[in-house]
Amino acid sequence: MIELITRGDDDSITRVELKGRLDLAGVQSVETQFTAHTAAAHKPAVVDLSGVEFIASLGLRMLLSTAKALRAAGARMVLLSPQPMVAEVLRTAGFDKVIDVAEDEKMAMAIAQSVV
Repeated sequence: MIELITRGDDDSITRVELKGRLDLAGVQSVETQFTAHTAAAHKPAVVDLSGVEFIASLGLRMLLSTAKALRAAGARMVLLSPQPMVAEVLRTAGFDKVIDVAEDEKMAMAIAQSVV
């Protein structure tokens, strides 16, 4: 299963932390809430993946559709600190070319707040 935690109350940026597995069950349980906190907010988002131990194609789709929705709204999404296995999946799928990935929160915040 997966857990979604919203962090901070900054009006200029959305900060979300995911913990668990972004497999079929995980995506089904969190996608609506994730989209509501990120894409629907129409502001930059930092998504902390340090607690995600597995990501399936549905998880990739969820992240990509959110990043595209934010980009269309003029905002950026940054993935923060993915675990090595998740980072490898992101690289293999070419997501690191489409969605910014940062290793530390300060860098993620700076990238997220930069102009698209």
